[in-house]
Amino acid sequence: GDDGVVRCIDCRTALSAEIDGETPSHSPEEVRAHLRECAECGVWLSAARGLHRLVGVTTLAAGSGGDERVGERSCG
Repeated sequence: GDDGVVRCIDCRTALSAEIDGETPSHSPEEVRAHLRECAECGVWLSAARGLHRLVGVTTLAAGSGGDERVGERSCG
């Protein structure tokens, strides 16, 4: 941000953009600094990465026209 302070919502928005391959609204340095100080955003990032992987596997299975259970097996 303009004042160098990244709020949780800004951090999570930037991380979401990064995960999706988009340009984040804050610099990686600002976001990483926030993550070092905020355990809740670290937990959010882990969950978001897991969801991104799960959605990717499910989308791949649904789009392949093959065995739809591929996505189900990845759920554990």
